[in-house]
Amino acid sequence: MAYFTIEEKPACLIVRFHAPDSGNALSLAVACELGALPSRFKKSRKPVIVTSSHPKLFCSGGNLSDYAKLKGKAPGLKINREIQKHLEKFAAWPVVKMAVIEGDVFGGGMEWLGYFDCRWASPYARFGFWQKRIGLSPGWGGGAKWAVRIGEYAVRSLLVEGRLMGSGEAYHHGLVDRVVSSWKILEDAERWCSKLQGEEPALLSWNVKSESKLFAKLWLGPAHGAILKRWK
Repeated sequence: MAYFTIEEKPACLIVRFHAPDSGNALSLAVACELGALPSRFKKSRKPVIVTSSHPKLFCSGGNLSDYAKLKGKAPGLKINREIQKHLEKFAAWPVVKMAVIEGDVFGGGMEWLGYFDCRWASPYARFGFWQKRIGLSPGWGGGAKWAVRIGEYAVRSLLVEGRLMGSGEAYHHGLVDRVVSSWKILEDAERWCSKLQGEEPALLSWNVKSESKLFAKLWLGPAHGAILKRWK
């Protein structure tokens, strides 16, 4: 079964998550398919927009039905390590990765969001770090991703409270970058991606080392060189 459908647009790839039987839960099978996308589209450098075909859900978290069938602790821990490995492969995809969120995101879905470069949400989307509600903490590396983005204290507070948040509060906490009307969110996202053609992903997600590397690459390049000529 394919969990993602791909639509190639002039400015981007649109990836739609479709797992209605599980309520758009993120299982190992889903993660494997997600982690394989960079190899499948390794020749493309277009930005990638990930959205959902479910009108009310972006991702409901981990697939609890799958976990309930496991016997003992070791198999569950192994599966979650595998899921994290595939999320890391997705994060390493050398393109700009954007989540367009029109439905709810809970638990493990919030961890997955931490692996994107940017996130836009509709006014009707809802968010919740619900790991506490099932007696868990983050286990796919998403907690650490969010700690880098919004700070350890903020993440810890959200995990302890386990509250349901609307898009406005999620924006306030830095969990989403923009709230856009539902009727035009995907159109606006495509238009925004069209401005990124040829840009480096490091412009949106970087560390000191990658920033210096990108700076060196762009120095005296066509655009920078043209500017300096005006000052001679």
